[in-house]
Amino acid sequence: MTTVKDALQKARADGQALHAKIAVATGKKHADIRADLEAAARDAKQLGDSLKKLGEGQRADARQHLKNASERFEQAAADAKSLQTASETQIHAANKSMLADTRAALNHLSRAMASTRSTLSKN
Repeated sequence: MTTVKDALQKARADGQALHAKIAVATGKKHADIRADLEAAARDAKQLGDSLKKLGEGQRADARQHLKNASERFEQAAADAKSLQTASETQIHAANKSMLADTRAALNHLSRAMASTRSTLSKN
């Protein structure tokens, strides 16, 4: 179970780093934002895929939180990919949406961690 706990903590730290990266991009120029969003899309996709694998061996409540977090990270990745031909206004709006998705994913990760801690304390 310690490896699950460690994996959840790493995923949350990676998600927090992704959130910080997206937040920094909010104030940048159009071209700089595009480059940052491409990297953020890759990171979000990797996090989503990682959480899917991690959720496979979890109890139902933790598995659901991991699934929800994975979906939010995947949505953030999709938002970032859709911005290749977007205007600056559209990029800033999508950037805010990505921040919201990432925050929601982190919330689900925290809930999954709490569920896992609860399970560990009962054993």
